[in-house]
Amino acid sequence: MTIYQSSVKNIVQSSVTYKAYSETTGIKARYRDADGSATGAKSITSGNLKFDLTYGFSEQILPSSIRFKLGGETYIDRTGTLYRNIDQNNGSGTLSGEVKYGTGEINVSSWAPNTDNILTLESLATTTDLPPLSHISFRTPVIPLRPSSLTVVVGTLEHGQLTLTADENGVIETSRAHGLVNWDNGFVQIYFYTKTEVTVVNRMELEAEDWYDPLLEYEEAGKTYINVPVWVDASSVRYNAIAYTYLPIDSELLGLSATRLPIDGRVPIFRVGGIGIVSSTKSQELPSAIAGTTYDLNDQRIAWCELEDANGVKVGYDLYTVDYDYGRVTLGGDFTLLGLVEPLTAKYRYQDMGQIRDVQINGQLTFTKPLTHNYDAVDTIVGSALVIGDMQARYTRKFVQQAWNSVWNDEPTGSGVSANYNDSLYPILITNKGAIQERWAIVFTGAESFYCVGEYTGRLVLAGSISVDYAPLNPVTGVPYFTIKKEGWGAGWANGNVLRFNTVAANFPVWVIRTVKQSEPAVLSDQFQIMLRGDIDRVV
Repeated sequence: MTIYQSSVKNIVQSSVTYKAYSETTGIKARYRDADGSATGAKSITSGNLKFDLTYGFSEQILPSSIRFKLGGETYIDRTGTLYRNIDQNNGSGTLSGEVKYGTGEINVSSWAPNTDNILTLESLATTTDLPPLSHISFRTPVIPLRPSSLTVVVGTLEHGQLTLTADENGVIETSRAHGLVNWDNGFVQIYFYTKTEVTVVNRMELEAEDWYDPLLEYEEAGKTYINVPVWVDASSVRYNAIAYTYLPIDSELLGLSATRLPIDGRVPIFRVGGIGIVSSTKSQELPSAIAGTTYDLNDQRIAWCELEDANGVKVGYDLYTVDYDYGRVTLGGDFTLLGLVEPLTAKYRYQDMGQIRDVQINGQLTFTKPLTHNYDAVDTIVGSALVIGDMQARYTRKFVQQAWNSVWNDEPTGSGVSANYNDSLYPILITNKGAIQERWAIVFTGAESFYCVGEYTGRLVLAGSISVDYAPLNPVTGVPYFTIKKEGWGAGWANGNVLRFNTVAANFPVWVIRTVKQSEPAVLSDQFQIMLRGDIDRVV
């Protein structure tokens, strides 16, 4: 084993002098040999004064608990807003700043000039047991609310006070608050958040938040956004709203119980400019039941009439005719009782229809024209009419395709064909009485012959040929569904070719709802009728 040791080889001694100044430039001094004075003034604009009331500890400030003095004046907090110079008589003051309950920071925007800026805290209450929220919902105790009358004031933890107002549609929309108000039931819900774009710069900061979840991100217009919560103190929420109240409606005046009516007692079935119908229904017993006899009713210009026997059995409509203009019922020449029990009773109705000019809450209606019949209060009712307007059956979506695949599309599928039907010169004939809501396919079985099939009707019995008009009958009305003219067929049809078109019926969708209150039945059976009114062309 070998051990190496270091040894001294050479030692050099030197002396270095350090100086406080340079020998080449020397030291320069400036001095004044006479007394003098100089004064100046500079004006600056100061920003808001900011103080941290919770410096050194992390606690949430309770709303309306702050009181301090600054510049000889007293400041108080009202739901995140600072006021000073409080009037002891009415409580009014000067708006002077805001409070951030979560951070403890106050931002003073107004103070007394030419005073010291020392803040003396007189009152402050904090808590650690009040969790912040980003969503509030509540219901007002009185309903319905007047539209555009709701104002909500809430204190946030980082943005001071928020004053929110709903528009006439009940929508609350600001950069930090998004909500909806139901004016009818008084339910209010508000979500507090700020729509923030997620970028490379702020992603790490957002992901570090306790509330962050990747599922909260969403795409919009090619960008990624996330709703950053705006935390509020639920105990600071205050609202102001105007609600309607109504006097109870007299049920005897309306003629029905007001128990089930809306809270305002009004059902809007009558509106200014709408159509109203005054109707009187009467019964008249016929003196006899002799075939071919004409019986005069007590009223003329009637709108509806039908006959019943003594047991309420309806007489067949083909056994009599009615002259509505003169109010006459004529029994057919081959009329026979055949199981009917005398006496027969004519139930008829006369009406006046007009446009409503004025509607009153007490049930009074005013029409734009006078009534043309005499009405008794006992057998007269007033109702509103559902205006359907003019209706006309028609056909649409005509096209041809090479083969029938039993698929009911409204556009052609597969290859096209050169053959066609010329509906420009020979349109398919449609009538209101015969047309139904259906999709039709004319399927060729040869160069001239074909059959017709409907999506819901199925294959029709009547076969067709391009050499004659094709008019399959509607068995319900006894008139054709449609008529295809022979002159419209072109050449070039082959087996399997298809002509497709749809027929649109002269129908109007009506949803009938009838409500019967819970009670013991007064009769064994109950029924109602739907009455259709239409314009007619009179032949003079």
